[in-house]
Order: sequence, then C-alpha cells, then structure tokens
Amino acid sequence: MIYENIIIGSGPTAATIADKLLKLNKKVTIIDIGNTIEKKNLEIKNEYLHTKNKEEFLNSIRKNKILNKYKNPHLKFPFGSEFVFQKNSYENFFGPKNLDYILSNAYGGLSNIWGTMVSPFFHKDIENWDIGFKDFYKSKSDTENIIPISSSKDNLQDFFGINFGKDHKFKLSNPAKTFFENMMKKKDFLNNNGLFFGRSKVAVGNYYSNNNVECQECGLCHYGCPYDCMFNSSQLFDIIKSNKNFLYINNKFASKIIKKDSLNLVECIDTITKEQTTFSSKNIFICCGPISTAALLFRSNLVKANKVTFKESQRFFLPIFNKNHIKNSTSQDKNVLSELYLEIYDKKLLSKSVHLQYYSFVDIFLKPLEKFFGKYVYLFPKIFPFIFGRINLLIGYLHSDYSNKIIMTSLPNQESGKYQYSLSFEKNDLVNDAVNKITSHLKENFNEDFYIFNNLTNINLTGASYHYGSSFPMSNSSDSFKDHTNLDGELNNNENIYLLDASILPDMPGHPTTFNVCVNAARIINDLNEKGKI
Repeated sequence: MIYENIIIGSGPTAATIADKLLKLNKKVTIIDIGNTIEKKNLEIKNEYLHTKNKEEFLNSIRKNKILNKYKNPHLKFPFGSEFVFQKNSYENFFGPKNLDYILSNAYGGLSNIWGTMVSPFFHKDIENWDIGFKDFYKSKSDTENIIPISSSKDNLQDFFGINFGKDHKFKLSNPAKTFFENMMKKKDFLNNNGLFFGRSKVAVGNYYSNNNVECQECGLCHYGCPYDCMFNSSQLFDIIKSNKNFLYINNKFASKIIKKDSLNLVECIDTITKEQTTFSSKNIFICCGPISTAALLFRSNLVKANKVTFKESQRFFLPIFNKNHIKNSTSQDKNVLSELYLEIYDKKLLSKSVHLQYYSFVDIFLKPLEKFFGKYVYLFPKIFPFIFGRINLLIGYLHSDYSNKIIMTSLPNQESGKYQYSLSFEKNDLVNDAVNKITSHLKENFNEDFYIFNNLTNINLTGASYHYGSSFPMSNSSDSFKDHTNLDGELNNNENIYLLDASILPDMPGHPTTFNVCVNAARIINDLNEKGKI
C-alpha cells in the first residue's frame, strides 16, 4: 500500500502539518512510538477533578518517587508520570555530565511537559535568514486556529511589531501585577534603554479543556493541568482521529528511510511485537525533534557529514528580590507559568535580543531542595512568608550567537542491534560576558524595586533550555556537499523528504521556538500546495 503523506512524530509540528493537510483534503498517516500516561497517574488527575483537593493531589504525586536520574530538577512529570521520557529499546545516546538534553517517544511528544511559552522572533534576530520576516509569519493565523494563545496588546507589540492570540482570561499574581505597574510608570525610560515588557504569551485556553473551562488559577501547571487548558498536540490528534483521511499508527520505531524510485520507504520496527514493516509514501515529513530527527537521518545514510551540529539558545536563571513585601506573595492561587516577558535589545550590549521570563514565587522553586529537606521544604514559605514572598525569578535566553553548541556523532552499532550516538558540546566564550552584561543592565534599570546580585546568576548546562536546532538549516544554498534544507524544508538532493521541526531554523533566537516552528510548518505546507507538490 502506498500512503499519500507520512508524518513521523506526534508533537506540535506534526499536529500542525496533519491539520493543514487534512483541511486541504489530503490523506495523512502518522507513524509514532506514542507512549501514553499510565492509568494510575490518570487516576490522580481524575480524583482531583472530583474533589478539588490540592493537598491530596500533591501528596499523591509525591508518593510516585521520581528517581534522581534527570539533570534538570525542574522537569515536569505529568501527574507524577515519567512516560514522556521513556526510552525506546533501539537507541542509546551518550553525553557528558555537563550536557543536558531530552528526547521523547510520547504521544504528543514534549508538548506533554512544555511551559506553553509563545512569542514571535524579534525581526532583527532573523534578518540574515533567506526568508523575510513577513513571509516567515504569513501563515501564523493557521497555527493560531489550532493552538490557543492567551496574550495581551501591550508594550511587547511595540517590540515585535506583530501579536499572537486573544486576551488573557486569568489575572496576574500580586507580585507580577506590582512589577508590571512599576514598569508602566517608567515605560518610556525602559524603552529608551532597550527594554520592553508585557504579559507572557502562553498556549493556554479553553479550546481543548474539560467542559470548555478557562484557566482555573489552581497553581498546578507544573504538575500537569487537570483541566487540560495547556495545549498538548495529542489533544488535536484525539479530535482529528475521526477524520476518514487520517490514520494514526503507534508502537512503531522508524528505523530507516530508504529512497526507491519515486517513492520513499519508511522501515519500522513494532515496539511490542518486534516485527518489521515498511511503509511507502510519496511525501515524508520528519517531525521527531532535532536530536531524534538527526538520529533517523544518520541511520538512513542521509547525512553527508560524520557529525551534526546543533545551535542552542543558552538559558540562565537570575533570582531577584523585592525590596518591599507584597501581600499574599506565597499563598495566592494563580497561574504559575511565566507571568511577564522582558525583552532587551540594545546594540551597546549585544547584537541580538535577549528574552527573559518573569516568575513570581512558586513551590517549584523549592524542588531542588527536596532531596535535602524532603517534603518539609514546602512548609518553609508558610513559616517565612516575609522572606519567600520577596523571591522572584527571571529565566533568560540568549541568541545562539552567544550560546554553546551541541555536537552529535553516529557510533557503530552494538551487537544487540542498538543504534548509538554520542553527544558533546562546543563552548562559546561569549556566554559569560553576555549574561553579565544583561544582569548589570537589569540592575541599573530595576534597582529602585529589586535587589539584583550578579553572583547569584546561574548559567545552566548546555542544552538545558531544550531550545536547540539549526542542524539542517533552511536556505537558498545550492551547496550539495553541505547538509541543509531548502526554504520548503526539503532535505538537500532528497526529493519529497521534508524536515519541519526546529532542525531547519537557520539560528536559534532567544525566544520560545515551538509556536514559531509550527508557523513555519504551516507556511511550508501552504507553499507546497501552491506548487502542486502535495
């Protein structure tokens, strides 16, 4: 049987492509491993929806002890489950202790755990790309129709020149509201210093939620939204599964892509039966996430070089402390995702913009201390609210020009048949200086309201942002000896094999990537349709 369009993966990019193709009355087949959450963990969610007992919900999750085997202590485990990170039995990835990265074989991919942050790229950060800013975003409304975004018309629109989403249906916490009001009082001063601000844009809404509810401000965002207000691509797949032109095939590890005449073949191994199956298709869209996409191309001998380089957006943490105590700073019910964005663009500091996300105090800050104090650490804010209520956190992201790089190499297979890959990193000497400049700049602009200390800045491990890609950058290049894609995401000299995840971004700007990658994917599908290629 020949399938019209095969998509490998089930993350947000795959969902965008599937939705677009189906609306064009095309046939779509998804090939996915598709791990799903365990029944016992879903029961924790359902019990909360029944009782609304937050304390019992958290106690139930903490009983499911997550072993200390992940480098990032702030990773999400939906309703206490590790299903998002379950490895398949056909791949081994090796990396040093000072490198962080994650893969997912889950139904919905990493959208099961993402922070839902959405933002355009700053136009100056992508002006060297072979596609213009307007062309890149020409299909953004297609993506907004499937990914709900809570947004606001504020100073961020002055910075980006475009806006996403609809007005927020939930309010700011008291600390965030105070911070925002203080910034508004000196808006012109901050803007003149290259600093813009506004409410965070988040993929949160009622389109897929339980009983059509909006965000309930329950404060459980980091444990899994029990109301399903946070976008997960599996939500869209659950809807379109009823479409007669759609086929979802799970429990399939895509081991290789092979070109045969005018067709492309996907060799798969069933993760349960171990049986091998081959699927034939004219078009193959690879949306596995940059690392898994590169691994598949290595296995398929579609990579010309012996290694692949990923650019990253370096992440750093900066605690800031309110000079004044703000009422209900630790006890207020609220949405605990990033509440505000700060954008910095000043050529005297850096040639590219810097993206910062503001968080008021939330118990997730205490998670790294849990291994020392156990569950009692969560009592500290109740005992010392006048201390913990002053703590806020800025999470910053640098452009890839100021960030380290990740190197991936394919290794010989083990006798057991596992594919092996090594990951390492290449240091960028500009990282520390860039972070110090930004911290000092913030201190100069916010010293009236906050205590900011340069030595408290924490530069995270390479890869810890999970905003990496650019391994097969899209361009107008005709260099057949270099691994890249064209502006349609088509892999060089491999007709009808398309990469549409973050692998094809020419750079990794500091801004959140997921929505931008989806916008780019929607653009590409529209362009391919106009060219009669799908």
